[in-house]
Amino acid sequence: MPVIEDYFNMPILILMGCVVVSVTLFIYSGISLFYSGWQSYEEKYSQSTERSLDAIYLTVPPQHVVYLSIACFAMFTALFFWVFGSLLPAVIFGATGLAAPKFLLWWLKKRRDKKFDDQLVDALTNIGNSMEAGFSLQQALELVAQEMENPVGQEFGLVVRQIHVGMELGEALNELYKRMPSRDLDLINTSIMVSTEVGGDLTEIFDNISKTIQERHRIEGRIKALSAQGKMQGFVLVCIPPGMGLALHYIAPALIEPLYTTVIGWFLMGIIAVLMAAGIYTIYRIVDIEV
Repeated sequence: MPVIEDYFNMPILILMGCVVVSVTLFIYSGISLFYSGWQSYEEKYSQSTERSLDAIYLTVPPQHVVYLSIACFAMFTALFFWVFGSLLPAVIFGATGLAAPKFLLWWLKKRRDKKFDDQLVDALTNIGNSMEAGFSLQQALELVAQEMENPVGQEFGLVVRQIHVGMELGEALNELYKRMPSRDLDLINTSIMVSTEVGGDLTEIFDNISKTIQERHRIEGRIKALSAQGKMQGFVLVCIPPGMGLALHYIAPALIEPLYTTVIGWFLMGIIAVLMAAGIYTIYRIVDIEV
């Protein structure tokens, strides 16, 4: 009798064994896919991060930025889960933490580019005065690299070092433009290359370019002052919905709770986010006036 029962239990045991093997293979395949996908994501993220770090002269390993992004994601998710009490909205809003380190690098690069543009006028004046005193263009660039503050000092110092190791002046200036894309720098590079090929008074050229850049900066400053009100209005309009949501969460939680605990509420929050992003983009496109 036990032999017959074992015989009838054999299909069940075989079925259970197949289920266990299938589940194991499924879990292994999922882990392998996740691992390969994570490696690909980390490699691409590290490459773009490395370029950003090199652009602002930060000697930080790109992998550390990746780990910082994960830490920001976990911190943002925990924070929003504590505020909303629901996991899905917390994960959605916490995903912004992944972009926080990259946004910080972008902001540092943008601030550095702006400071470089502001220093170009003084750099041109120093180069023109040095050449008027009898220095060559390369000697004038070396003087700017030694005397001026960063980032102009760093960038022109790198140009001088590249020239010392055998790189042509035009190629070194093109590399500088790739690192610091600026309309003013493009104008300077074009003027230098044209002057070295066909001749001309570089001192007078630099003086005219310096005056042009100063006038452009003056007009841009006036435009920014006139458009600051529109930008502030857009900022206030964007801050009102989240502020009202947080206020209602603590004042009348029953009224705001369906917004982040139901599927319809999540859908409405997605629509709100898209409309807010479209409004921000529209406002900044209106007030963004190029000179």
